[in-house]
Amino acid sequence: MRDYFPKNLRLLCSYHSSVSQVARQLRMNRQQIMKYLAGAAHPSARSMRRLCDFFGVDEHEILMPDDQFRDIVRLKPGLPLNSGLTPPLLSALLKAAAGQINQLKSYEGYYYEFRYSFTTPRLVLKSLLHIQEDNGLMMYKSIERLRDQRAPANQDGVTTSGVDVFKYTGILLMIGHRIHMLDQEGVLGQELSHMILFPPYRNRICTLNGMKMGVTATAAHEPVASRVVLEKIGRSVDLRATMQRCGLYGPHDDGVPPSVLCYLGQHGGSDPILFRSEAVSQS
Repeated sequence: MRDYFPKNLRLLCSYHSSVSQVARQLRMNRQQIMKYLAGAAHPSARSMRRLCDFFGVDEHEILMPDDQFRDIVRLKPGLPLNSGLTPPLLSALLKAAAGQINQLKSYEGYYYEFRYSFTTPRLVLKSLLHIQEDNGLMMYKSIERLRDQRAPANQDGVTTSGVDVFKYTGILLMIGHRIHMLDQEGVLGQELSHMILFPPYRNRICTLNGMKMGVTATAAHEPVASRVVLEKIGRSVDLRATMQRCGLYGPHDDGVPPSVLCYLGQHGGSDPILFRSEAVSQS
């Protein structure tokens, strides 16, 4: 009977920076683990339990044929991404993003994001977006407050209408001289959006223009796209005051700069302000 244990153990160790790190965390002799990896020795029942508990697998799983074991490991929660297990496309994107940190450093900071609302297209949605380095990747978080800024306000200047808040987390990378920003909604995880932006042609970053594609925040989840503008605010902001300026605006309200409105387009103009797609019933 073929012994698949060494190959499966090598796969599990590949999730860590080195065999030495695994040995230190397990408090086992590194040379002994190297013998297991080479197939020169087999762990005792006690050592096998320690190995399986450490890697979060069952003993019968680690003895499976390596192709079956690889499929099982892919489904294990909490394991870091590894080029040996991650699909080639995703591995390539992560590798590209990790190699662009210095190139993308100048984009760090806070931005206002402007676009026509996917769900209420007669209004412009102004939201807050923050780009920063995180674990060797250029990541970002954005917050949408679906509050009509034209609603009545109380004595503290806060609108009295209800507020729906959506939070997104995403990754930023440069491909083909274009900035790509891909994010996911953070509560239910049922929405993905993708922005493609033109990089600035000057050293100073003031605004970034492009397109954004996503889905409506309705049960239909209709695919939709619109022009988008990111306006840089700075590397640090008063978050409370900045968030108070976020919400839904009429196209000609003071919260939307004329230059932004010009880029986004206007109702009744020659170009559509939103691009929608509807499901086609199959007869």
